[in-house]
Parts: sequence; structure tokens; C-alpha cells
Amino acid sequence: MVGRREFLLAGAMGGAVTLSRGVLGTPAHADGHGHGAPATAVPKTPPLTKFVDPLPTPPTAVADPSVYPGADHYEITMRQGSWRFHRDLAPATVWGYWAAHPHDPGKVIGMGYLGPTISVNKDHPTVVKYRNKLPTTHLFQFVIDGIRNGDPQLTPIPPPPYKPHLPFPSNVNVWNVVHQHGGFTAPQSDGMPLHSFSPDGIHAEAYTTLDPKRVKPNEAICAYTNHENSAMLWYHDHGMGMTSVNVYAGLAGLYLVRDPADGNGSCTSTSCSAP
Repeated sequence: MVGRREFLLAGAMGGAVTLSRGVLGTPAHADGHGHGAPATAVPKTPPLTKFVDPLPTPPTAVADPSVYPGADHYEITMRQGSWRFHRDLAPATVWGYWAAHPHDPGKVIGMGYLGPTISVNKDHPTVVKYRNKLPTTHLFQFVIDGIRNGDPQLTPIPPPPYKPHLPFPSNVNVWNVVHQHGGFTAPQSDGMPLHSFSPDGIHAEAYTTLDPKRVKPNEAICAYTNHENSAMLWYHDHGMGMTSVNVYAGLAGLYLVRDPADGNGSCTSTSCSAP
């Protein structure tokens, strides 16, 4: 039995709105941190039977060690797709990361929702080219419109003499950048919000990329040292002003740092071994 469920839609400057979820077809209300309480119709999940679907396991991306000698290289593309969250629900439109397969150009690695696992060895660097092939209209366009229109539930109003500042340009509804969460990462590869870039090649003011001659306007290259102790990290979207809805749409994945000295397996360019 599914009870009251909530999800958080974060605003442009740290504000948020919590939308209650209950029985299918009933209206929801906005429990916000701003001012006012506008009614918001939100789709509801019906009661669902538990434990009837196998637990999905994200596939592991395959590295290409030939692009940058001494480092593992990946090409990861953000795309829109579909995902069925339960056998009794229709497929939903989602976003996800897909990895190119270096040994099979016609094959991609991913599920449609979330992203493939990147599994690396400690102290062996990783270089990733990220490509943005998402639509230019957001999956949660009503949130983007609310931020742009100054909805106080989504965009907190600063006290005088300060004025609110829109976090993205008027001609951008979708932009993205990838942040490796928890890593020892150089600033130019950290995936900070102002590094964002759109599917049609619009860049935030601090957009940066490694090896600029190898990227198109809708791409960026980042490098990771993997100097961490063995750990389960993750990578996720960090787009300026729309991080929460981008991640909620599906832009997140696991990043495993392995240390063979721990006896927890190791990785090569084609596979990872278990202990």
C-alpha cells in the first residue's frame, strides 16, 4: 500500500516547494517555503503491489584507454527516453545518461533512466566527454516557467534593496552539466552550475571544457583524478537553477572507486572483477 508521498522541487535560489502525492486523480496542494499557497494539480500514484518487479541493476560503462594514453575515456550522452517504474504503470518519459561502447559503435550502454555505473581504479585518471542531446523543452517545463515568472514558491523574493536574478537566460529551458559528487576534482572539471551548457549550445557564463578542439557547443570534457579511497560516489546533473528537476528527471548514476589492495576487485578497460 502506498501512502502519502512527497517530492521536492528546488527553486532558483534555494527555495523549494513540496508537492503532496496521494491517490490517483485527486488534486494536490503546494506546501511551500515562499508566500501564498496556489493549488497545483499533480499526478498521483495509485496503490501498487510490492516486490513484483526485478530490481534493476545499472550496467557498467566500458572505458576506452586509447583516446588519452594513461587514462580511461568515456563518452556519455544525456537523452530523453522511457522507463516503466512498475508493471502496473505505463512507461513514463524520463531522462538518462547513455555511454558509448568503444568496441561496438552501434551499441550504447544504459537503461533510459539514470545512468550506467562508472567503475574505476584508485589513482588511475578518468576522462569523460559529456554530450547534451536532451530536448530544448524541459520535462518539467511548468517548474521552469514558474521560476521564470517569479513564482514565490520556487523563487524566493530577496529583501530590498536586492532584486531577484533569474538563474538561466530567457531563451534556455534546458541546460545541464555533470558533477562527480565526492571526488577530488580540479575546478575546471567540477561541474559547477555556471558551467552549464544547453542541447543547442548555449553556455553559462563560466562554461569550461578540457581539450576544446575535441568538443562541439553541446559538449564538455571533464577529467577526474580518482585519488579517493575506495568508495561509492555518484555523478549527477548540476545545471544552474534547475538541478533538482534535472536529477528528478533521471540524470544521476553511480561512480565506483575501487582499490585492489582492499580486495574488492579491480577494473580494466573492458570489465571489473569481483573479489
